[in-house]
Amino acid sequence: MTPENARKAANELVAARRSRRPIAAISETCRPETADDGYAVQKAFIAAWGEPVGGWKAGATLKAVQDRFGLGEPFLGPIFQSTVTESPATLEAETVNLGPAGPNGKRAVSVEVEFAFRLGRDLAPRAGGYAEAEVLDAVEALVPAMEIITPRFEAVPGGKPGQALADCGLNGGIVLGAPVSDWRGIDYPSFATKLVVDGKTVVEGTGSLVLGHPFKSLVWLVNGATRQGHTLAKGEVLTTGSMTGIYAVEQGAEAVGDFGPLGKVVARFV
Repeated sequence: MTPENARKAANELVAARRSRRPIAAISETCRPETADDGYAVQKAFIAAWGEPVGGWKAGATLKAVQDRFGLGEPFLGPIFQSTVTESPATLEAETVNLGPAGPNGKRAVSVEVEFAFRLGRDLAPRAGGYAEAEVLDAVEALVPAMEIITPRFEAVPGGKPGQALADCGLNGGIVLGAPVSDWRGIDYPSFATKLVVDGKTVVEGTGSLVLGHPFKSLVWLVNGATRQGHTLAKGEVLTTGSMTGIYAVEQGAEAVGDFGPLGKVVARFV
């Protein structure tokens, strides 16, 4: 993946994102195949998109998802500032790039219920990375979150990770609940969450589904992003991976990420 090919691939994704018209695949002549290729295009995309990054995501924290993309670890992707929304959020189809209409004529978008953490100070690239204690010391608050998954492709590209990583890890935005300042004493592995769509619980999960503990995912994300040369800035939100899997929510529906005593994250797709 040469710098020129990375720019060409990034420009194709920029065009798809701006037009909200998904593509079948990045052109074969500049298509990223490996994770390294994907991250090279991702960097080029961030530069070409020209919008501030408001956070970062950790994806593929379940082995089954890693296997789908041919990975041996999670992947990371940027979340742009304009796509960070507070709950309750009303999201228009044009802004979240809803997928094609199904048999009933309704379009859908995929969501994930996740723990996110907001940084209270910068974490810059450095030799040797960061230990867990250092990462946790940089955390300002826990934030219940719902990630919006919106690929720039007609179908999520599996098998090889390059295109998914190039496409900002398939992120389309995030909805944030109320921040929690007293977050250290939570039993994360056993903490139960659920996704409720139009009043019906559709999937449940716990923090143990995120690499066994969301802190492990958080530390991986910090070290993965800084190893790629990114500085994680104070105020950015870092998501740690889905506790409810990926679930498609139809246009017109209300999705609620229920975090029990930590509150709810609400998104309506219109």
